[in-house]
Amino acid sequence: MTTECNQTTFEFHPLGRREVVGRFDGGTISSDGGGVLLREVEVRTGILQQFAACFTDHRDADLIEHTVSELVAQRVYALALGYEDLLDHDDLRHDPLLAALVGKGDPTGQDRLRERDRGKPLAGKSTLNRLELTPAGAGEESRYKKIVMHTDRLDALFVNVFLQAHPAPPTRIVIDVDSTFAPLHGHQLGRFFHGYYDCYCYLPLYVFCGEHLLAAKLCGRRTSMGPPGRSP
Repeated sequence: MTTECNQTTFEFHPLGRREVVGRFDGGTISSDGGGVLLREVEVRTGILQQFAACFTDHRDADLIEHTVSELVAQRVYALALGYEDLLDHDDLRHDPLLAALVGKGDPTGQDRLRERDRGKPLAGKSTLNRLELTPAGAGEESRYKKIVMHTDRLDALFVNVFLQAHPAPPTRIVIDVDSTFAPLHGHQLGRFFHGYYDCYCYLPLYVFCGEHLLAAKLCGRRTSMGPPGRSP
């Protein structure tokens, strides 16, 4: 016998004079509404657009559905909202709110060129992986990874954002240099064994001026702070 569930409203104990009702007609709902505030910051500062300018895109422009600016925005917004792993984007690529933050004109993805991509307005993990792991020497002849990041532009970006936050360039600054220990539990690229912490880790070095980040470098075996480590 087939069970028929026709109830559309569930009533709970009231909160004072307010009714508490559960319904299923809310449409598309997201728990990441705070992301719209991040987009407001980007509209005012243009930091993500400046970040995207640190890349050169060697892909065929006629075949691109996700621009570098959109890929960068998707990755950064997701990180800010707590989605650190690229695997998260296999689900996030369906999210119309994240698509709206990124600036997609079709946040539902119904107008995608290929039928199998419809309903997925954003890039998946494989496309974002190419954004992050394209080698410096890649070009148009490369098979998959063709979006090259220029580290010199990225280094300059931190300083430029710092200067943009001031009405005039400061005549004197105080720099704070420190590292952050991040233990690793897998075979991540760039890991190394640190003798002082007695485990494999990342040890990024940060340079701050007040609340502004001026530089970030991932320390390796030969550049790590503290007692020397040993190679993996």
